[in-house]
Amino acid sequence: MSFTRYLQTTRLSAMSRPRRCYTTHGAPAPKSAHSTLYSSTFPAMIPVFLLGSAVYLGLQLTQLKLSHEKHMEEAATRVQILEAEIDALQKQRASELESSTQADNAPTHSTKSSWRWW
Repeated sequence: MSFTRYLQTTRLSAMSRPRRCYTTHGAPAPKSAHSTLYSSTFPAMIPVFLLGSAVYLGLQLTQLKLSHEKHMEEAATRVQILEAEIDALQKQRASELESSTQADNAPTHSTKSSWRWW
């Protein structure tokens, strides 16, 4: 028998054999729970995940902006208090300098008696 003849008979015999059915009674096999989960639930959750992430990031950005604004307002209030304190201290210092210069310019009486030489 030649090789080509052998191939032809093998192909014919393979085609004429009855095929094995792995399902019972021609009913389709039930899908597993995992395949149902992966094929229907997870793809539907992708838009929900993206929307939730966008909302979370937006709220976090808003919280950060409001926190920064509050901090800046507190700092501005503190600066105003310190500036008022500096102004008060400068006025107090100026009034003390004025009073000390007036005291230096006032005539002083000598308590020395005129009969002492030293």
